[in-house]
Amino acid sequence: MAEKDGNGNVALKHYNTNPKTIKIGSIVYSFVPHANICLAWVQEGHVDQVLAIKHKCGCASGGGFEFRYANESDVRRWTNRGGG
Repeated sequence: MAEKDGNGNVALKHYNTNPKTIKIGSIVYSFVPHANICLAWVQEGHVDQVLAIKHKCGCASGGGFEFRYANESDVRRWTNRGGG
């Protein structure tokens, strides 16, 4: 189940802990690292577009997906900056 904030935005995380900024339509999403989790709250209508983004690794497989759903533990640790 997707973790959502009070506005219905969905928690997504970047595949690594480096900050990442993307633009979907006119909305800019900044994935910010805290507690080794790089997370952003994404509008529900943009989730499929964000999850479809692949990273470029230069390998034969063409790379994996850059983003995935954050789970409850990810959101709690990210929100509390590593605590509780």
